[in-house]
Amino acid sequence: MQYKQAESRVCPQSVEAISDNRYLLRKNIREVERTDTGGETIKVWVYDEALASAPEYAAWQAVQSAEQLREAEIVDEYTLKLIEEGVL
Repeated sequence: MQYKQAESRVCPQSVEAISDNRYLLRKNIREVERTDTGGETIKVWVYDEALASAPEYAAWQAVQSAEQLREAEIVDEYTLKLIEEGVL
């Protein structure tokens, strides 16, 4: 998938179904301040966005699940180590 930078005046969802077989995937969502042409400060949301087909979305979901599982395992291992060392 190819991500491109996008922006919006409203906070976007990280995943949005735009049709039965197409999804918008967004990451690195952050709010920034900009000055408009009238000199006023405005807030906009800046993010990376990719269009994904249904198979690409399924693969993306699998990767996200695996990453979350591994993060949980790391926390569990670290917690166990702290318990064994008597810190907790």
